[in-house]
Formats: sequence, structure tokens, C-alpha cells
Amino acid sequence: MVVVRKHVRGVRALASGALALGLAGAALTPAAAQDGVRAAEPAGYGPVPVVYDSDLDFDDAATLLYLCQADKRGLIDLRAVTVVNNGVGTPGRSLTHARTILANCGLSHVPVADGSEQWVNEPPPEARALFEQVLSGALGDAGVPDEPGAVPAAELIAGTVRASRRPVTVLATGPLSNVAAALDRMSPRTLHDRLGRVVVMGGAFDVGGNLFGSTTEGFDNTQEVNMWIDPPAADRVLAGVPRARVSMVALDATNHAPITPAYVERLGSGATTYEARTVHAIVTQPGLPELIGQGIMYWWDTLAAVSLVTGQGVDHRIRPVDVVLDGPSAGRTVDVPTGTPQRVSTTADGALFEDLFLAGLNGR
Repeated sequence: MVVVRKHVRGVRALASGALALGLAGAALTPAAAQDGVRAAEPAGYGPVPVVYDSDLDFDDAATLLYLCQADKRGLIDLRAVTVVNNGVGTPGRSLTHARTILANCGLSHVPVADGSEQWVNEPPPEARALFEQVLSGALGDAGVPDEPGAVPAAELIAGTVRASRRPVTVLATGPLSNVAAALDRMSPRTLHDRLGRVVVMGGAFDVGGNLFGSTTEGFDNTQEVNMWIDPPAADRVLAGVPRARVSMVALDATNHAPITPAYVERLGSGATTYEARTVHAIVTQPGLPELIGQGIMYWWDTLAAVSLVTGQGVDHRIRPVDVVLDGPSAGRTVDVPTGTPQRVSTTADGALFEDLFLAGLNGR
């Protein structure tokens, strides 16, 4: 029998339209960083403030490259980048890769941090080894020494939200450990008034899971990997963020966005910016073309980012969501009456996503 946790209701719904992406108005000059967290910005309107949290494996790196272009175009205001160390990326190296990307994109002023060393369910070490090889090769930073962030990731996330006069959108494309810890550092008022949407790549509802590798024996593969690595953190976020403010881009949607050899070729021939060329370099590193050719690789995280920036590519509808905390189905996301109503994607327009992603990488 599937056992899920019941949650207390009573949080207020998101104010209509207050957090819409693409707000008109002049872009704001980023305030100076202090102790790794930007000070509150002047009053006014501008691009939606965004914090990006991930485990920085190959498609998270592609996502960060896309977000850099979105920031430079004034579509978002990238306030901070944090890395969770219990995912498929390699601890230490993942933060170095984030710094490399930001510096090469001209955004080295964006504060970074890492955190959450412990997992509940261990990601496959062979995947970590492969994606570390891929990113070091594509980014050319294998010899760059790793340095920790000035503050823990959870504090950077929470501090960025507290310091913003406008609600901050958090994009999370790895295990939700950092985000869950950040919620515990926010007051109820901060949570309600200054945390905007939490866009999550994670979960599987009406499709099977995507567990893989040497550490998944004993699980039933009803789970998406990010939720499976730290089920309590996923439960904390889905239950603790006010209703309808979480937007889950689940496997149901990402299954419509496979990485295909034809699109990889299109990326290569159509790349006109550092960001686009680097994404192409990532997906053509040794080891990845073979997996892409097998039809098992998807634009998981990038689909979530494109939907955040453009408001297109996926659909969402409210579903009462809960998380299985233990047993063979640990990490499974379920639609049950006792769940917290959140926004869940079920389909995606793969062709539209491809067009939007390439255009965004190229600054168009």
C-alpha cells in the first residue's frame, strides 16, 4: 500500500497576475553583493528576479547557458545560482562549472553557492563520472581549482528572496534539498510576500519513472530521479510552498522533448553565440552521442527553463500533489485528495520548445 503524508491546508492563493513573466518596464541595475547576497533593489519594475538551483549535470549546464542569455536580453534578472551536491553533478566541480559558465557569459557578478551534501537515495556514481567528464571537456575548466561559496546555498536562496522588493521565482532542476532548507530560513511573511513561483523539473504522474544505474535496485521505477534522491525535501517544498505557486514540469511533459541527433545537428549549424556553441559542445562530448542515439536523453531541465522565461511550451493544471516518502516507490509523486494543490504539467510541444530554446540561446 502506498503511504503518503497528509498536509494541513490554509495557505492563501497566489495573487492573480502579480508574478507574470515579462513585466514591462526598465531593467534594474543589479545591486552590489554583500556576503554573497544582493541588497534590496530600488523600487520599480523590471525583469522577474530568478534564483536558479540545480545539481549542474549536463542539461542543467545547458539550462544555465539559456538563462544567461535570458538575463542579458532583459527577460529575467538572474539574482543567484546555487548548486545541490547530492544530485548527479559532482560536488565542488559543479560549483566550478557554474562559475565558468557565468564568467564566460559576462555574468561573473551573479553570486553562487552550494550545499546539501547528503542524499537519501544515492545517485549512480557512474552518471556523476560521465557528466563530470562531459562538462570539464565542454567548458575547458578541468584544471580550475574548486572553491566553496561565501554562504551556504540555502542562505543565499533565502537571503535573495528576503532582499528583493518583488517576488522571486526559484527554478529548481535537481533534488529539492537546497530549496527545502531555504524555506526553513524564511518567515511566513517572506514566504507569502516575497517568494513567487517555484518552477520544478521533477515528478512523474501518468507515466513511468526514469531511474537508472547501479544504485536503484529495490525501487519500482515509478519515480523521477530528482524526487527520488531526496523525497522528504520534495515533500517539504510541495507541501510548504503556498498552493498553486509550484509549477512542476514533470516527466509527463519532458517525454515530449527528447534530444535527437537531428536537433543536435541543428544546434551546431545554427549556433551564433557562446551559449549556443557551448550547449552544442556539451551534447557532442564523448559518451553523450551514444546515449542520445539510443533515444534515452531528454531536455528535462531546459524545458522547465524555457517555460519559465517564455510562458510557452508546456501546459499546467492544478492537481493535489503528495510524495511517497519510503519503500519501493520512495520519491513517487502522487495525485491524491489529501495532497497540496500545485500546478503540474502533463504535455509539451516539443517542436515549439526546440525553436524557442535555440532562439533563446542565440539571443533572439
